[in-house]
Amino acid sequence: MQKKLNNTQHKELDMLAQMPDSEIDFSDIPELRSLAGGVRGIFHRPVTGVVTIRLGEPDIEMAIKLSQWKGITYETYIKNLLHEALLRETVASR
Repeated sequence: MQKKLNNTQHKELDMLAQMPDSEIDFSDIPELRSLAGGVRGIFHRPVTGVVTIRLGEPDIEMAIKLSQWKGITYETYIKNLLHEALLRETVASR
């Protein structure tokens, strides 16, 4: 849940949005030249729901073994597999 901004914060954001880039002082932060080594999703967590599905025992066992090899829980492994498959299907259907 996002925190609501007060009037002062809205005014500050409006002033910053109108400020040209040339007036922004970057002297206290290093220039970012590359995104290599960055981690996606570290601060954002998508809204999730709880669902129950029935899977065959061999599939569950295989998911557990593969997830252990990757160092993640089998639920997360299955969620990632489903997400990747849905993205592939979405792209293929366009």
